[in-house]
Amino acid sequence: MTPLQRRQNLVAVIAAMAVTALIYGLSLPLLSLVMNARGIDSVWIGLSAAVQSVGIILVAPYLPKHMSRLGPAILMLGAILVSLVAFLLLPLFTSVASWFVLRFAIGVAGGVLWVCGDAWVNAVASERVRGRVVAIYGVAVAGGFSIGPLVLTITGTEGVAPFLASSAIMLLSALPLLPVVRISPSLQGEQAGGLLHYFSLARLPMLMGMVYALSEGILLTFLALYGMEEGLSETRTLYLIAIMGIGGMIGQLPIGWLADHMNRMLLASLAILAVAVAAIAIPVTITLPNWNLVVLVVLGAAMTGVYTIGMVMIGEQFKAADLAAASALYGLMFGAGSILGPVVGGVVVHTLPAHGVPLSIAVMYALFLPFPLIAVFRNRRR
Repeated sequence: MTPLQRRQNLVAVIAAMAVTALIYGLSLPLLSLVMNARGIDSVWIGLSAAVQSVGIILVAPYLPKHMSRLGPAILMLGAILVSLVAFLLLPLFTSVASWFVLRFAIGVAGGVLWVCGDAWVNAVASERVRGRVVAIYGVAVAGGFSIGPLVLTITGTEGVAPFLASSAIMLLSALPLLPVVRISPSLQGEQAGGLLHYFSLARLPMLMGMVYALSEGILLTFLALYGMEEGLSETRTLYLIAIMGIGGMIGQLPIGWLADHMNRMLLASLAILAVAVAAIAIPVTITLPNWNLVVLVVLGAAMTGVYTIGMVMIGEQFKAADLAAASALYGLMFGAGSILGPVVGGVVVHTLPAHGVPLSIAVMYALFLPFPLIAVFRNRRR
């Protein structure tokens, strides 16, 4: 690619991923708050959110072949169209059953965007600056998560306004994809094996993607409800979710720079530790002005960093068709975590209503922390 084509590709894929994050950042708290206002049990709220991620799991295994044949840009344009239609239909069909169907469609579209975006940005990035390029990509992801709740603070959660505003943003973000349909990278070639083969080669990065998605699903679905139970207003809790996304944006560039200059597994260990510590601090600081902002900024930066570092490791290890397949598996692991997150969160809220949401995040990351640390020590011995 020429430098101009490389920049065009990066602008396009970053815009598309901002849409994917916006879909999750807006739909999870919005629909959770609407269902809660109707008196629907937290377990059903979690299951409804999990259905959105089932679509990611089901579509991910088929994407490498279609990326090779059509290219990522065309697939992303189709996914944005599906998301747009589904969002416009959500306020028209308000039953729980119809939302299960529509959220499944949103999940399929999100899976296409997520997998194609990950593969595309890694294919365009050079190894010398891979961490920084993926970090910019991570800023877009965190920005999308932040925009979603911020849209709700402006439009509210009632009526069609939040759905119309989000659909307009999606439509605009599709425009950068159009000029790069013909110059998006080719991910053709023969795959070395099935998805289990790629998991065996990159277990820890794959699990990092799942753990990130699991925790993100819990927080986006239940953090607003948790904040309201602790005495905060709905608007205030939505601002806190947005602050968590802003933390992800702020942290990505330093994390990306570090990923290009230090041991990436050690960096992942530090990010995982930071998530656990910040989550433990949430029950103490959730109602304290300024302190809750600091804790959620750290939490958002470290959590998004876990996903970013895992993605950098995959781009470092795989190329061409293997990169497409590994990215599909990374998307599948993300989908699995997104399914488990709301379900686990629903059970936790149902059984441990007092501080169960942040403490479940802390326990999860504390249990995961030894695995990257063991990998660091093994690599140093070698």
